[in-house]
Amino acid sequence: PAGVYVELFELLKKELGEKKAWQLIQELGEFQMKAAISRYKERFNLQQAQSTKILDFMMEILNILGWGSGALVVDAKNKAAKITMKNSMLPKKCLAFYGKQCKGPVDYFVLGWMKALFEAYFGAPVEAKETLCAAKGDPYCEFVVKAKKKK
Repeated sequence: PAGVYVELFELLKKELGEKKAWQLIQELGEFQMKAAISRYKERFNLQQAQSTKILDFMMEILNILGWGSGALVVDAKNKAAKITMKNSMLPKKCLAFYGKQCKGPVDYFVLGWMKALFEAYFGAPVEAKETLCAAKGDPYCEFVVKAKKKK
């Protein structure tokens, strides 16, 4: 599936520009995670998405699907998290497709997953950012999630 996202990105980029293309890929990830959370909460009788079971389960799903093996550090009190992903197929596919390291992060689909997952877990809007990316030469991909500041 990673090759599909690279090709989808390229098609969207031609029509809408790079920034909008990445935004749409991230929104697609958010949509998929929201649907998955809803489905699995019901299937496994989880009363709320704030259960650590949903975090563990969704991280395992990422691994099974080939998006990478992840490690979580969650600060529930401050509504923040750091997620480290190793062996993600998307950076590998981007490196193969472009034949060189990318200038910036490429895991916008997974970023969308993380944003939706932690919004459900914290029960509050979050900001999410990929701070390290294997496609640009970092040793692994890292995502930082934190609660949005109230205005």
